[in-house]
Parts: sequence; C-alpha cells; structure tokens
Amino acid sequence: MLDPNYALTEILKNIPPQIIAFLLVVLFFGILSRAFPRRRHKPQTHKPQGMEPPLQESREKRDREPLNREEKKGQRGEDLIADILDTNISGEFQLFRNVYVPNGDKTSEIDLLMVHEKGIVVFESKNYSGWIFGSMDGLNWLQRFPNGEKHSFYNPVRQNRNHIKALSQHLNIPESQFYSYVVFSDKCALKKVAENTRFTVITQTSKLAKQLQRTLAESTVSYNHEEIQAISERLIPLTNVDSSVKAKHIEDIRAAQESTVCPFCGAELVIRHGKYGDFWGCSSYPKCKFKRKIEE
Repeated sequence: MLDPNYALTEILKNIPPQIIAFLLVVLFFGILSRAFPRRRHKPQTHKPQGMEPPLQESREKRDREPLNREEKKGQRGEDLIADILDTNISGEFQLFRNVYVPNGDKTSEIDLLMVHEKGIVVFESKNYSGWIFGSMDGLNWLQRFPNGEKHSFYNPVRQNRNHIKALSQHLNIPESQFYSYVVFSDKCALKKVAENTRFTVITQTSKLAKQLQRTLAESTVSYNHEEIQAISERLIPLTNVDSSVKAKHIEDIRAAQESTVCPFCGAELVIRHGKYGDFWGCSSYPKCKFKRKIEE
C-alpha cells in the first residue's frame, strides 16, 4: 500500500519553489485577514448645532402614518439612500426628506435633499426592478421585464429638473448650485439611459457613494456653517407640512392624470391606439409628443 506521506513528498518535489512560496504567502494573508478583519470607518461629518435633526424627525413622523404598498416600497428606497449618505459622505451637511416646495399654486415633492457645504443635491429615488431605458430629454422612460411586460414612466431627469427649478426659486439660489441625482434600485438594470453630466447623475444605490464622493471632490466649498444653517431653517417648515398640504398635492397629481388637457402645450388629449393598447395622446402630435396611459 502506498504511504500517503511518501506520495505527498513526491508531489511537492515536482512543484517549483516559486509556486510553493506563492501559496504560502496567500495562506499567510488569508489567516491574517480572518484574525484581524478590516473595520469600516464612517467619515467624519459635521452637522449644524442647535437644530433638530430633520431627517430623523421626518422618519418618526412618517412611521406614524399609514402607507400603501407602493408608498412603502418607495420609502424603503429612500431609507437606503439616506443611510448611504449618512454613512459615506463627509463634510458639513444636512439631510431632508419629503420636502414640499411651493410651485405656483401647486407643490413639488422632493424625495431626499442634501444641503452640503459644496452644493445642494436633490435626489429622486426610483425603487424599480426590470430593465430601464431612457434619454435625458425624452418625455417618458421605459421599464421592461423579461416576460415582455412594459411600463412607461415620466422621465425622472425632467422630474428632478422641475424640482430643482421650484426649489431654486423658493430659496433664491441659482440653479448652478444644485446637483440632480436620480437613484435607481440595484434590483433593476440600466440598459440604455442618458449619460451623466457634471450636474446630472443617473446611478444605482450600490454606486451612489463613490459617484457622489467624486462629484463633491470636483467641487469647491460654496457654503459655510452659518449659510447651511440659514438654508436648513428655511427648509424645515417644508418638511413639516400638515395633512391638508399633502392631500392637495395628491389631489393635484390625480387631477393631472385624469385631465384631458395636455400639461405641456394645453391642447386637447385624445385616445390613440398603439401597439401595446390604447393611451392618451396630445392632439397636436407630432408637434407635441405627450402621452399618458389610460387608467382603468
């Protein structure tokens, strides 16, 4: 019977010394990494003093309100983004959730807002799955699933652009001080979307931290402690709106969805027939290409 120790010795004799040395080094560092696991260090952040934390207050208030399934799904995505920002972004900043910004006789709701010393970052969270397609200036984007199911949704870049415009006017701060971040869930695949620019970024939650760190690293400090506090004090009332403001915001959205007037050019909407069913289309097509699915 062959001696196992003798067989192992013969095998080792035929292995070049360089390979044996390499394997020993790999084994050594493997043992070392298990004995001393790497610890993740949270960047040092500096928040304005003497103010209630608006993000925490918003979460506590939200947790007391009943939510439907879609709202819960959306807020899980917003929670994840907020945690990523709070853990990975350095510098002085304040975070705000569900900001209702006056916009004419209506309001624009911002999912998440960061007032940072290097600028104001407005986040639009899309906790979607499937494959995502869309251009920078197109009216709608497309969500497609492997089984062939398709859904269109309003261009989130344009949506966030409108949010920034309303917030810029309300705060009297130039739009050049704002950064637009559209953040999709990692459950989806960004198949063909618009390319990022300096002030407009389309990304996913797993890439958000590095992308935003890069944006901030390329920017200069715009606000000192007192200016961040002054902006924050103007934003806090917009996060603590009463139920009537929220109800009117939802009513305005529903009215826009049910209206037969084109929200872009004012022409009448007509029912058109497409490959995937009927939809509302602008009567001034092709000059105006607005369209909306018919709610059943």
